[in-house]
Amino acid sequence: MDYNNIYDIAGFAHDLGLSIEDVSALYAELVNELKSALLELKLFIYNKDLVKIQMIIHNIKGVSGNYRLTDIYDETSKINDDLKNKDYSEFKRDLNHLCNITYTAIEEITNFFKHKSISI
Repeated sequence: MDYNNIYDIAGFAHDLGLSIEDVSALYAELVNELKSALLELKLFIYNKDLVKIQMIIHNIKGVSGNYRLTDIYDETSKINDDLKNKDYSEFKRDLNHLCNITYTAIEEITNFFKHKSISI
């Protein structure tokens, strides 16, 4: 575990048997997917389309689980459960928090690879 980073990218690469250079392509795809999901999410929030919001939340939950982005996974799990239970009491706050931690994750991941002189 690399305690200087929020996410254990080096451990993830090791567990997959890949080099940091090889895993960088996976993370580049992840970053693009997260950025795209956030743009869609904002549109669906503006349109108040709960079905599509839930779909995007579910997708973010899946990729965050696969890449061990536990803070994003936990937040999407909470939002997903609240949507299923029709509990909208903290919905706006939770969506804002999700956006914030996702942008932070993108920055953290990008900086990790930048520190390794790898552009993603």
